[in-house]
Amino acid sequence: MSERKTFTVRAQPLTATAFAPFGQVVGQAECRMELRQGEEFHLDVLSYGHRPVLVDHLNRHHRATQALVPLNGKAAVIVVAPPEATFAAAGDLETLRAFVMDGSAGINLALGVWHEGPFALADRVELVNVQGRHVGDDNEVAHLGRDLGVVVEVKL
Repeated sequence: MSERKTFTVRAQPLTATAFAPFGQVVGQAECRMELRQGEEFHLDVLSYGHRPVLVDHLNRHHRATQALVPLNGKAAVIVVAPPEATFAAAGDLETLRAFVMDGSAGINLALGVWHEGPFALADRVELVNVQGRHVGDDNEVAHLGRDLGVVVEVKL
């Protein structure tokens, strides 16, 4: 595909109700952390600098949920889509949602939920990250730019 089109998603505040189709909000709902097929959890801290909120791919994991909790009250944006989406066709772009994590709560992504980010809204965001230790073997990628000719832009 020669020219990429832009698909725009408007970010919404992170609430337990709005995020429920994608997982749970840490601190607002009971979290269900899951492991499958002998996977084990791994905890580390991720650090992201500010960059434009543009998405040309999404990731998802089938053997472990992933929790991301911002440190130091720093805000970030995460882009998600439900497990039922395949991104084999452009129609699945309509299932994309973006949430502003204001720094007061984190998220726990359910199994199979597509995601990209978090994207720092200030100069930098650091997050506690709990996910499968073998995420490299459990990372399915939807290449929106390559396969659909689309880049997703998030409006705050």
